[in-house]
Amino acid sequence: MHWHLEVLGLPAHADLVAVRRAYATALRGIDPATDPAGFAHLRNAYEAARAWCEQATAPADFPLPEKETPDTESASPPPEETPPPYIDPTVTLAWRFAADVGARRVEAVPQLLEEALAELRTQYIDAPGRFEEYLIDLLGLQRIGHRAAVFAAAEEQFHWREVGHLSSLGQRGQWIELVLAQREDWLALPEDRRRAWIEMFAQAEFGLDSSMARRWPEISRLSERFPAWLSLHVSADTLQAWKAAFDAQPPSMQETYRRMAPPASVYWPKRVDNVRQRSRDRRTMWTVAGFFLFLLGSSAHYLLNAERIAPNLVSSPERLSVPHESAEQCAALYVRMDRIDAFAGLDEQEIATLKSRGDNCARDGLWHPPKR
Repeated sequence: MHWHLEVLGLPAHADLVAVRRAYATALRGIDPATDPAGFAHLRNAYEAARAWCEQATAPADFPLPEKETPDTESASPPPEETPPPYIDPTVTLAWRFAADVGARRVEAVPQLLEEALAELRTQYIDAPGRFEEYLIDLLGLQRIGHRAAVFAAAEEQFHWREVGHLSSLGQRGQWIELVLAQREDWLALPEDRRRAWIEMFAQAEFGLDSSMARRWPEISRLSERFPAWLSLHVSADTLQAWKAAFDAQPPSMQETYRRMAPPASVYWPKRVDNVRQRSRDRRTMWTVAGFFLFLLGSSAHYLLNAERIAPNLVSSPERLSVPHESAEQCAALYVRMDRIDAFAGLDEQEIATLKSRGDNCARDGLWHPPKR
């Protein structure tokens, strides 16, 4: 039995198709990053087995040289050859792709990925799958530029939306599913806010200035709400530097910046707000229905005074609620609350009223700067 067939677990009559299948199966159980020696040994066995199969099927008019029969008494076993160091060409191509992406504009990303995959198809059978895994690692570890564009191009090329494909990728597939889910929630946010945040992310990646420290409270909430999706736009180093710039501010200024941050409802999709509003409406309906049932079961004194009590009870919540405002009023309120001294000189009741007005504007989709 040849050593390369033993490594692949194949019989002596194995053909080239069996060699490729055995290699693909064995490759799934080895991680080149943690076991480079085992991977190199498996790769050498695959190359040797493939050459052996091709030699066995050579044409008859090119006879193979006969092997000399060694003297069994004097012959000694040949020394074991040390496999030469092996570098997976897929790894080399993945890093070259990352370098090309960093040197080109974002519009070139889809074409660069197509060229890389075309080159991969000329290599061994599992090359595209290995490249996909390396590419996911480069994205997750933030070792490649234009990550959002690379993710979108890879989603198209590797069919990450197909049912069952991501499950075969293990933890890498779970991370992709998390990014896709958070992207869906992100796209449900108001477009003007998303555009402003993306521009701010790009500016922060280019370089932070002192004026951006006041935006950390809302960036912190975004990082908690969309951590995987945000990692495609802002690096961990930039977020750390952003937080450090905020922490360097005086405590009083930090508190002012927190008050200036948009309300919590801004960071949730509009459909979530609608669900919450419907839930509140249902609770209000059951409360009112229960109250009227209580009135019907009460004493004659309450029944006789029902006409006087009911109107006041029905109109009471309307007097306590903050009325909804027009788009112009919401835009003016946005400008006012975006100032550093927005709450200066106001008491707690006045601040609560301003925030309630802001919440109403956000629920109505009107919480944005004035349109120019």
